[in-house]
Amino acid sequence: MSSAMILEDASKFWIPTPMASRLRDRIEQCLQCGDTGCVIVGEARLGKTSAIRRILSELSNRSGERIHVFYTHYGQRDTETVRAVFAKIARALGAEVGRQTADKLLDWITVHLADAAQANSTRQVALLIDEAQLLSAKQLNAFAEIYNELVVMRINCAIFFVANLDQFRPLARTLMKIENRYVRERFFYNLEYFYGIRSEGELAACLNQYDEYRLDDGSERRVTECFYPELYEQGWRLASIAPFYWRYYRENYGLPLGQDSFGMAHFVRATNLLVMDYLPYCTDKDDSALIEACVVKSLAGAGIEPSLVSLTGRVEQC
Repeated sequence: MSSAMILEDASKFWIPTPMASRLRDRIEQCLQCGDTGCVIVGEARLGKTSAIRRILSELSNRSGERIHVFYTHYGQRDTETVRAVFAKIARALGAEVGRQTADKLLDWITVHLADAAQANSTRQVALLIDEAQLLSAKQLNAFAEIYNELVVMRINCAIFFVANLDQFRPLARTLMKIENRYVRERFFYNLEYFYGIRSEGELAACLNQYDEYRLDDGSERRVTECFYPELYEQGWRLASIAPFYWRYYRENYGLPLGQDSFGMAHFVRATNLLVMDYLPYCTDKDDSALIEACVVKSLAGAGIEPSLVSLTGRVEQC
């Protein structure tokens, strides 16, 4: 695979970030302390799903034994039933759903999760539910049923919900009602916020991951080395532009648009443009004016400011 294809293939390209590391530590802390789960919220396009899917195979108990975590996600549907929840989980676990009843699906799910929990001495297993803001409060009772059935089987199950912050607020208000205390205190008692890049230091760490990203051809060559060999051979590294990159983003996009953090979707798009399209024209590491101009052009081409504003004249703030 060419260096360009590696960066362009969004389904495979991923860099470890400080934000993903913090999220991994938080989920593992929940698992190792016996928590029944939590809800992870953040604005759209920050990289929540990508980070979560990458860390699923890295979680373990205090003895270092792997804890299986099963992932599924939900979408907007015309009908909001408990069976629909069970059917989605069962498919994620590999079942042929067909016309099975909710009770049959629940039985299949719990047996499958119980089997997976045997992989570690603490009998732990976990579910990770993405796009949880699209579920109704009634549907969340399905997860309480799964949890209760596993308790009877002496299986320790944790369930983590991931939601877009703005869309989750109506469901959060519903969960605060007394009749939903049962579900709320099991899975929504603890709230974990997920952010994009919030500082120059975090940006430098992410840029450094680009510097370290290797081709998958078995060689030791870095992707950045292939795109701008002259700069690379002069000892120039992408992380060195973090001060200007961060300052320019904050002054021209972050603050004017009211963004609390630099989302990974926009960061990756801007940095890919920088690496693939602009820096190859730079041959002198001391030509800071040209390199900074490349950053400016890359951020402009990343689509950080929504073009829909040109039609509506404003972005609605919640």
